[in-house]
Amino acid sequence: MTTQGDPRAARRGAAVRADGPAELVGPSHPERHGRVDRGAGDRPAWRLILAGAIAAALAMISEARLGPRDPEVADPSSWWGILPSGQPADTARGVLAATAGLAVIGLCLSWLLLLARARHGTISPRAAGAAALAWAVPFAVGPPLFSRDVYAYAAQGELARHGLDPATHGINSLLSREASGDLFIAAVDPRWRDTHAPYGGLGVGVERACAALGDLLGTGAAGTVAALRVVALISTVLLVALALRLPGGPRRADQGGRSGRCRSGRTVAIVLALLAANPFVIIHLVGGAHLDALAAALLVAALVIDRGRVADHGRGTGRAPSWALGATAVAFACLAGSVKATAFLGAGWLVFVHVRDAWHSGPAAAAGRPGRRAAIGTALAADTVAAALALLAGMAAGGFGPTWIGALATSGKLETGIAPASVFATLVDLAPRIVGLEWPGDSDAVLGATRALMLAAVGLTVAWLALRTWPARATARATARLAARPAAQATRPITPDAVRPTGPKPGRRDDLVVVGFGGMALVLGSPVVYPWYLALSVPFLAALVALAPSPPGRQTRAAVGLIAVTSVWLCLATLSPLAATWRLLGRADPLLGAALVVVLAAVVSAATVPAVRRRTTVRRRTTVRRRTIPAPRPEARTRPR
Repeated sequence: MTTQGDPRAARRGAAVRADGPAELVGPSHPERHGRVDRGAGDRPAWRLILAGAIAAALAMISEARLGPRDPEVADPSSWWGILPSGQPADTARGVLAATAGLAVIGLCLSWLLLLARARHGTISPRAAGAAALAWAVPFAVGPPLFSRDVYAYAAQGELARHGLDPATHGINSLLSREASGDLFIAAVDPRWRDTHAPYGGLGVGVERACAALGDLLGTGAAGTVAALRVVALISTVLLVALALRLPGGPRRADQGGRSGRCRSGRTVAIVLALLAANPFVIIHLVGGAHLDALAAALLVAALVIDRGRVADHGRGTGRAPSWALGATAVAFACLAGSVKATAFLGAGWLVFVHVRDAWHSGPAAAAGRPGRRAAIGTALAADTVAAALALLAGMAAGGFGPTWIGALATSGKLETGIAPASVFATLVDLAPRIVGLEWPGDSDAVLGATRALMLAAVGLTVAWLALRTWPARATARATARLAARPAAQATRPITPDAVRPTGPKPGRRDDLVVVGFGGMALVLGSPVVYPWYLALSVPFLAALVALAPSPPGRQTRAAVGLIAVTSVWLCLATLSPLAATWRLLGRADPLLGAALVVVLAAVVSAATVPAVRRRTTVRRRTTVRRRTIPAPRPEARTRPR
């Protein structure tokens, strides 16, 4: 009996093949064929979107009503009445801090569930984009939260507008200018009022333009902050749009010969879930209005352009890479570095890969060593000119020279306890005290040593990732892989074509691996760590995950794990202190604390148990179908694969 004309088999979503057992392509496993099952995936998605939107709104309102964390800080405006006019009472502060913390936890849980569904192909790109938009709206319309860096940006722009270099003058220098300077200074965290700005020329130029717009409109500090928020929103939208182009290249058909459009839909859903709906993007890039969004957008644009160069090169065509596209990519990467210096990692990689591709290009290899030297010289000359022009343009936008280089150590003057270097220093400092000994130096010397070791480890990691992409090393890995073939395939000879370096070709992921994992190593190895630092790493890891086949390999699992753990961990690390909450709970009945714990456990269970139950049910149904659906007769008409 065949499944032709059998409505029950059609409802079960079973497809049969003439040459083997039944194969499931229905709602149970849509990701096997690169498809997104819209019918099964979008129906319950609105619940997840609504839960995340409620959590985002509660987080924004609660954190905003807390007011500034430092009593010496004053907001330049009430932001449509959302910000309080004074410090809340101790009881209100305890309730608001607890509400904001639980809301951020709820947002992170909603994102993790969305990410799991996107990876399994049970949510459409439209639903993933709707989730990112719904969760970001409260932070887009609310005041800057969880960080006061945007107020420092505004004050630095006001300094530049008055002709004072932010890299050599502190914000307190505005006291000698206009009366409105007091509003800029009062809104900045006291720790940053006498420090110098470590941002490059383009970053200072953006701050200066926003300050000039605020002065033109007569809105002062509040208008400057609003303009910076608009810049952050535009940069974030461009970042997501460009990141969606990173997994581009030739579309691949699945095993059934179907078009790559379905695979593209799953790819878009994964990138939107990993990047656009990520809590650090929503809370800190959108809500905090950090300039890291602009730097990340420029760096992603650089890699998109360079991928066009690789596509133009083609595979086996013998044409040299386009030096114009490569130089343009380097220019964009240098512009990103002139906003945030850590983006120069991408510029260094692009120069390296241009030298690599020039060395192994067809005409250069045919001409021997002189031809290779000429090709490398051309690539280096084009990249050097492009980098110089980009840096000069950045300095012209800021109006000052490269003085920001001397201010790069500004961030390192503070310490974040969550930074791996600080954690390592604490452990090293406590180790001898367990046995009653002391280090000969003070704690600052130990911290400096651990920071130096972490930066050295970052450099070695990036160098190792880059050198692994050299074709000679790739050839050795391919030879070892072919030598370890199963016995059934051992009869096939190892031909030179099987281990020959492939050279640059569309679809390679070297750039995503180096910039993604290297950028993450740079984030974790920095002297201080903040959530918005992830902007220069997560877009590339998200594209790497989207390009990975199913089932995912070790590299893909590592990328997803890094994104999930660091995003949630760093977002929770920036929550408001809960000292007032603990004092409030200490004065309350112990039964209240137990009730809160029960409520939190119930919320977490309500969010996670249905998803686990659905996955268990799907696996059981899949096992039963595989055992019960018989193979069709060879003469039966079957659905084409």
